[in-house]
Amino acid sequence: MLSFLKLKIKTAKRWIGAILEGQYFRFGLEPTLDRDFDWKQETSLSLPIFDSPLKEGKLHNLRIAIAHLQNRVLYPGRIFSFWYEIGNPTIQKGYKEGRVIRKGQVGKEIAGGLCQLSGIIYYLSLELGLTILERYPHSRDLYTEETRFTPLGTDASVVYPSKDLRILNSFSYPLLFEWELTDTKLTFRIRAIEPLKRQKLYFQQTDKNGYSNVLVFRESEPNGNPVLCSSDDYLL
Repeated sequence: MLSFLKLKIKTAKRWIGAILEGQYFRFGLEPTLDRDFDWKQETSLSLPIFDSPLKEGKLHNLRIAIAHLQNRVLYPGRIFSFWYEIGNPTIQKGYKEGRVIRKGQVGKEIAGGLCQLSGIIYYLSLELGLTILERYPHSRDLYTEETRFTPLGTDASVVYPSKDLRILNSFSYPLLFEWELTDTKLTFRIRAIEPLKRQKLYFQQTDKNGYSNVLVFRESEPNGNPVLCSSDDYLL
């Protein structure tokens, strides 16, 4: 009972904070019909899903979460909030155990594996130059370059309700989210009515005292000088 009350209090504080910051009433993807817009422009990102002991649980959890995001539109000035869309991922909602990283340790939890979903959204949003309002890195780097989903520094850890991923559509046109999931690949596609230009990301990594600091830069227009997007420390 105590943990349930703590969760309720944490959740209330998060949403009250979003209201006070002026974000809450701009949250929300909207449903769309194909006739609403001519979605002739698109870009996509695909990530591999590697074999692991908890892979089936991860795939199951991804399917449930993707259903909340499939064929949904982020209108100009609106904010995508991962947890506003997905809600509390509980066993009552069908979620299963999957792998997670908590306080630098690998474990398993209900709804584990959803960070690959938040990570692919963050990575593509970075390349497109959308405005990132909230994002958290993982505490530890567990991967080799061969097994990494995305470059180190482009991950997005999500923990309900305290760690969210929030992205503002700072473009003048709406964005349509589409998804494809197979046993080996996750694909995130963004479609629009105007051309979508992906910008190059640059990475600078320094290892010191058991941590790896990663700086992520994005090329900028019109002068082309890179802009610092994030600086994260990962336990090695």
